[in-house]
Amino acid sequence: MSKAKPTDKERLEIMKWFASENIGFNEGKTFEDFQKISQLNFATVFAIEQISENSKFISEEVKKRHADFPWREIVDIRNVIAHNYDGVYMDLVWEVVQNHLPEIVEKIDNILKTDLALLEADRAVKDQYHFKNVPIR
Repeated sequence: MSKAKPTDKERLEIMKWFASENIGFNEGKTFEDFQKISQLNFATVFAIEQISENSKFISEEVKKRHADFPWREIVDIRNVIAHNYDGVYMDLVWEVVQNHLPEIVEKIDNILKTDLALLEADRAVKDQYHFKNVPIR
């Protein structure tokens, strides 16, 4: 038996969770704090990579309906982070957390609240995907 794969709605919820958690981890921190705390660096980079990886599997139909969402930019930032073998540009990561993740959370919230086709398609799926060993529906 194969494991259920996340639906578009579930992937968006996962992306939102990683972005929201990341914002919370970094709340009240300065860039200097961020640079000094290695666990925070790892968690932040990992979360951005997870947001990007999940965004790549969102269906083309959803991406077309929400063309104002920064789909390409999310993948691009992950590629910069993952393929810069000389090290990660932490100033770029910090900018993403401070200036882009809040917008991503807001846009995902809007998609989840307004895209009726997305919600209907999700309800039709019988196998439930479990994120962090907890159903996310």
